[in-house]
Amino acid sequence: MIGLGLSCSGLIGSLQSNSSLFSLQNLRWLNLAVNDFGNSEIPSDFGKLRSLTYLNLSDTRLTGLVPLETSLLNHDFNMLVHNLTKLENMVLDYMNFSLVVPYSFLNLTISLKYLSLSNCGLQGNFPTQLFHLPYLQNIILSSNPDLIGYLPETNWSSPLSLLDVSGTRFSKGLPGSIDNLKHLKKLNLDSCVFTRSIPSSLENLTKITFLDISGNMFQGQIPDVFGNLNDLSFMGFSSNNFSGLFPSLAFNLTSLTFMDFSSNFLRGTLPNNISGLSYLRELHLYANLLSGRVPGWLFSLQSLDSFIDLMNLTILDLSSNNLSGNIKSCMLVKLKNLRSLDVSFNNLLSLTRSSNDVNSTLPMIIEFRFSSCNMQPFPSFLNASNSPTKICNLSFLSVLDFSKSKLGGTIPDCFGTYSNQLSVVLLRTLNLNGNQLEGSIPQSLTNCHSLEVLDLGNNNINDTFPYWLGTLPNLQVLVLRSNRFHGDIQNFNGTFSFSSLQMINLSRNEFTGHILLELFENLKSMKDIPVDKSGPMYMGGGYYQDSVIITMKGLDFKLERILTSFTVIDFSSNHPKQVGELNSLIVLNFSHNSLAGNIPPSLGKMTALESLDLLSNKLQGRIPVQLTDLTNLGALNLSHNNLEGQIPLANHFDTFSNDSFDGNSGLCGFPLSKKCGNNQELESPPSTVADESETTLVWKIAAMGYGSGLMLGLSMGYIVFTTG
Repeated sequence: MIGLGLSCSGLIGSLQSNSSLFSLQNLRWLNLAVNDFGNSEIPSDFGKLRSLTYLNLSDTRLTGLVPLETSLLNHDFNMLVHNLTKLENMVLDYMNFSLVVPYSFLNLTISLKYLSLSNCGLQGNFPTQLFHLPYLQNIILSSNPDLIGYLPETNWSSPLSLLDVSGTRFSKGLPGSIDNLKHLKKLNLDSCVFTRSIPSSLENLTKITFLDISGNMFQGQIPDVFGNLNDLSFMGFSSNNFSGLFPSLAFNLTSLTFMDFSSNFLRGTLPNNISGLSYLRELHLYANLLSGRVPGWLFSLQSLDSFIDLMNLTILDLSSNNLSGNIKSCMLVKLKNLRSLDVSFNNLLSLTRSSNDVNSTLPMIIEFRFSSCNMQPFPSFLNASNSPTKICNLSFLSVLDFSKSKLGGTIPDCFGTYSNQLSVVLLRTLNLNGNQLEGSIPQSLTNCHSLEVLDLGNNNINDTFPYWLGTLPNLQVLVLRSNRFHGDIQNFNGTFSFSSLQMINLSRNEFTGHILLELFENLKSMKDIPVDKSGPMYMGGGYYQDSVIITMKGLDFKLERILTSFTVIDFSSNHPKQVGELNSLIVLNFSHNSLAGNIPPSLGKMTALESLDLLSNKLQGRIPVQLTDLTNLGALNLSHNNLEGQIPLANHFDTFSNDSFDGNSGLCGFPLSKKCGNNQELESPPSTVADESETTLVWKIAAMGYGSGLMLGLSMGYIVFTTG
């Protein structure tokens, strides 16, 4: 037998040295990948298979544990690599080499052509000499974040066609001698710590098809190296410190499918004309200093031939630049395969109507973002008041972000109206924050069962509380702040749900009356959520991630990513004692309401609380001494209520300033200048269920009669929870 393939065979258990496998002396090809050998060590008996030219042990849970005090050539792993003198291909991905000294690989045979050590937990310095192996064609060291190394700086001549050190700590610069790698087709240096500038010798890699140097600290101007790279299809230069003029010659590479120069400091304008980019699928230029008008080959009737060249474009991201000019809505239809369009944060850029606007649509669009641009009226090609086409015919639309785009008018009442025609029922994020929208929220949104984020804050919407949104099974974020919502926050049909809601902001509206406790009782997604030990997860897909503004410790913060998991929360009872069970809550903001009654002593059980804001309510009675148990509390605002008695001083409660207690004429004691009399000595608030039941009034918003007629509504800001 000269070949044995047992990959994905469900093998379980340790690999013993007396296995008959090691008696196959003539074996040349062995593949044991994707089996489970239970973290057992690599048997040195592999070294008996001296005829092997191909060995694949990837994802087998074999380990190469090498104690540092052990002599290299006496250990199993080193015997393995030392004896396999005919080995040409070695694949050891996803094995545990966390204690293998990288210099052990110097024992590999000079016949080696293919070496893959991806995701092996390698640590320490990788020997540069290995890059000089005379027959080595492919070397993959990716996803070893503790592996240190650098590329040979001189006399580097090799038949390498694939070099991948992405996700490591390889550093220094890209050597000028890289032009000696005449056969190199793929170079992946993504997410390393390379510095310096790009050598002009890069232009001599005439066979290269994949070039990714993203996520490093390369700097300086990108040299004119693209003239000879005619086979290049993937170009990743993002997230570096490149400056100077944008390398316009990159648009002459007719084989390109992917171009990414985002998150640099490149300036200048985009070229006025291009040709031959018929394969381009993704174009990422966001977060640079590009300026000037959007060129005709993207959005101009005069450049129809260029549109034909871009027919395969699926992602176009020009956001966060200084681009200007008009994008005519009718021209968007030319990009038939466009999935994601982002021109956000170009304040001088406008989306304008055209004469044949009625026929404009983006049938394949999934993500459409025009935030912080100039849109003014709601684009007619997205408003289906007269036709079931336009936004109601965007069958795959998942993200629509028109926030801060000077939108006026009303929100189209067509979401899901034509559900039998696969309209926008897949909508996941709708962000219209910061515009001048009026009218009411269209109830057709109830057909968007996939909706997770609805942000309508900072508009002029005049409506009652949209209780019917509670039927959306996936709604996680609801922002209605700073509008003209009015009336009671109550249930009009007996079916409050909001079962997935994790963040809610109803502040700065005109709500009056009572807040129905059912709103809190049904927040099931905030109850008993298991902690994912694999790491934090965030809302949004791999490309787009939702962000919101939260109010914490008196300041507004932008959450660039929203955690999808939160720990235990329980609003299951009307009794305020349940508030004390919110032991993962870190921000609680009920400011600017008309909450009445006593502060529940059970708030002292919210041990993770960092910010408590009850500013401008009608709270009365003493400050519960139990609040001094909140040792993580960094921001406290009880000002402008009707509180009385001595301020508790235990623990770090005496570190709060006068501002935390102003506007309570009945309060006394430090830090206020008012001294307490004998009849104002600190008393412990009642702790029995019967007594504490009186504080249920805290959850009520009493009808108010401000002279202006304006009442600020529930100001929860966002409720943020720890995930540990």
